[in-house]
Amino acid sequence: MLNIDKYSMISFAPSIAIVAAMLVMTFLGVRFLKREIAKDAARAQQKK
Repeated sequence: MLNIDKYSMISFAPSIAIVAAMLVMTFLGVRFLKREIAKDAARAQQKK
């Protein structure tokens, strides 16, 4: 069985925190890029 004690959590918890932070940053980055691409497309459409 899995035996999780304080000493195994010392290295496990920061690893999970880093993975979670990278997922959040990826999600926010994709969202930001979609908005910027839409703004750029709208500006390009106005210039025609």
